[in-house]
Amino acid sequence: MKALCSQHHTLNLYFLNSLGILVVMTLMLLHLTSGHLHAAQTTLAWDPPVNTDGTPFTAYTGYKLYAGTASRSYNQTIDVGNVTSYTLNTLSDGSTYYFTVADHDGSGNASGYSNEVSKTFPSIYSLTATAGAGGTITTVGPGTVSTATNGMSTITSVTVTQGATQSFFITPNSGYTIASVTVDGAAVGAVSSYTFTNVTANHNLTATFSTITPVSYTLSASAGTGGSITPGGTATVNGGSSQSYSITPASGYTITDVKVDGTSVGAVASYSFTAVTANHTIAASFAVITYSLTATAGTGGSISPSGIATVNSGSNQSYAISPASGYSIADVKVDGVSIGAVASYTFFTVTASHTIAASFAVITYSVTASTGTGGSISPSGTSTVNSGSSRSYSIT
Repeated sequence: MKALCSQHHTLNLYFLNSLGILVVMTLMLLHLTSGHLHAAQTTLAWDPPVNTDGTPFTAYTGYKLYAGTASRSYNQTIDVGNVTSYTLNTLSDGSTYYFTVADHDGSGNASGYSNEVSKTFPSIYSLTATAGAGGTITTVGPGTVSTATNGMSTITSVTVTQGATQSFFITPNSGYTIASVTVDGAAVGAVSSYTFTNVTANHNLTATFSTITPVSYTLSASAGTGGSITPGGTATVNGGSSQSYSITPASGYTITDVKVDGTSVGAVASYSFTAVTANHTIAASFAVITYSLTATAGTGGSISPSGIATVNSGSNQSYAISPASGYSIADVKVDGVSIGAVASYTFFTVTASHTIAASFAVITYSVTASTGTGGSISPSGTSTVNSGSSRSYSIT
């Protein structure tokens, strides 16, 4: 049988992507533990051979694929069978490979090499970020991320290609602060982020965190006569915390004002300091509740005390009602309601405003005039005469 290499036909080799069209090779990176090589893979494809006149060449039974790290110098030969594509997955990152293909017949006679294609596989590196207890490390970048835990620490591993840029963000938990950050064992300060640029080696980033010692502040609360504030006195609170106060007047008193750091916040019954970041004072003042008692008297007498009197809540107030000469007390009304012709009245334990009004009437007497036989008196009969007045009669 004539050797295939002496027959005139052509074979074209190229790379396939996942769609099977003529493009550059597809690269897949496999993450391995530190100290091991990474493996790259690529899929190559070729057209069936044709004669020089363009007709199909059929005197072959399969193909051999050749790979090497130097042009036209191949140290890998794979008999792929009678297929027109093949995936190589034994390649190493960080190397350039050259590929060609040849067809062969059943006796092992092979054609000459096809065209040669090449591809450089970038190196793969591992960036390992370890966050101690009290915080986290997150990543932004093109790398492939995986996480694990080791005791109280969280380890984030990122696989990147040579020349990549990968950023890490260090965030303390609530109540913690960043204590230190080291890169490959060297301190870079208590930074909140770090970026590896143009990566050409493996790296380690480690962040430690420490608890924040709370800053304390003093809150001073005071209350004047007539009420209380709770809690009273001096309280010590941690920075960022809150403290609430209740202001309560005593019986018969009302809140007149509450001042915080010397500035009035009104007659409020409660106040809260939130997210405290400084010392503060709070002071409450109170006043006795007062009511108005209004006393009036009509003609013919007096009421004492008269007019408007201001009395404290819960106190008593007495009134004396006195008729003038020739008058009597006709009635006394409290808040518009008659309580009779009383000569005195007392408001006990006053809790509201009131009115008291006294009225008087003239005292009258009856004068009855009569005569016997033989004369007359004028006016005759019974006459009503005011107390202290005069009445004349004529007797004829």
